[in-house]
Amino acid sequence: MTEPWIACLGEPLALVSAAELDAPEPAMHAGGAEANVAAGVATLGTHTAFVSRVGGDAEGRRIVAHLRAHGVDTAAVDVDPTGFTGRYAKTEGVDASGEPTTASTYRRAGSAAAGMDTAYLARPAVAEALGRAHIVHTSGITPALSASCAELTLALLRDRTGVPGTVTFDVNWREQLWPSGDPSLVIRLARFADVVLVGSDEAERVLGTGEPAEVRALLPEPRTVIVKDGAVRAIAVARDGSQVAVPALSVEVVEPVGAGDSFAAGFLHGLAHDEDMRTCLRRGHAGAAATLTVRADFAVLPPEAMAALLACDEQEWADAHIGPGGINVGGNDFPPPRESGGA
Repeated sequence: MTEPWIACLGEPLALVSAAELDAPEPAMHAGGAEANVAAGVATLGTHTAFVSRVGGDAEGRRIVAHLRAHGVDTAAVDVDPTGFTGRYAKTEGVDASGEPTTASTYRRAGSAAAGMDTAYLARPAVAEALGRAHIVHTSGITPALSASCAELTLALLRDRTGVPGTVTFDVNWREQLWPSGDPSLVIRLARFADVVLVGSDEAERVLGTGEPAEVRALLPEPRTVIVKDGAVRAIAVARDGSQVAVPALSVEVVEPVGAGDSFAAGFLHGLAHDEDMRTCLRRGHAGAAATLTVRADFAVLPPEAMAALLACDEQEWADAHIGPGGINVGGNDFPPPRESGGA
């Protein structure tokens, strides 16, 4: 059997401190939704390619090095020698209930990745990456970068330009990127995908409902719609309305940014290897839980902890706990998740 490949298309970002958002060469971590997913999937052992553009700057070079260090194929990452790589900074706080929150500030308008267009899909390295991929993954962030990126995303999902495999789409609604507040393009793109991932809170804003059956009714075309209800559960809804639900794990949250990308990475890894839907959802929850326990955008569980989570029964799953100090599954203790966001 041919080993599966996943290709992730989107904008990588340099995560910097708020004080260095405009510094010439700031200290940084690698970030960006699709880049996080690519690194996550590759770390789990699935062949992964990243498709994007970076600037001819230190941030672009370090992001490419970071992806390669995690095993990601970067042959389809273009370098724009006169362009720049987008940046973002995170500001941490707490909400009224005392839960940790994070606000992000971006410097990405006009970035190298925003210059991607439909012609980019025909570039030899890009066409090869998309053509060999069993799964091509992108999100609602990419079409918000520019008009040309919106056309590229339409070509990818609607026309399936050079894409023989499954196309997955994470809604990833970001109000900052859509100043008009109009979600119609994101909804249209989601309806062209084979598999859609959406948070219930995002679905409320984009579709007017976060209830899984109602979300499914508003997105009738995809093969599967995954509705992630935060710390409660994730539900996969098939075209016939049948559902598979898996509760979220108990987690000691350090910082929430990146959890959705880690969920996607775990889920896609399982999907690429034809695992059953319950296992795919468990992988997604485990990935999200690991990332919630670190300050970087990405973390992984020790392999033995992941194996225990996939093998445990429903009660052991419900009793499991993930924290920065360690992991407990079925009464067995494992080392804590490992941060993997540096560049």
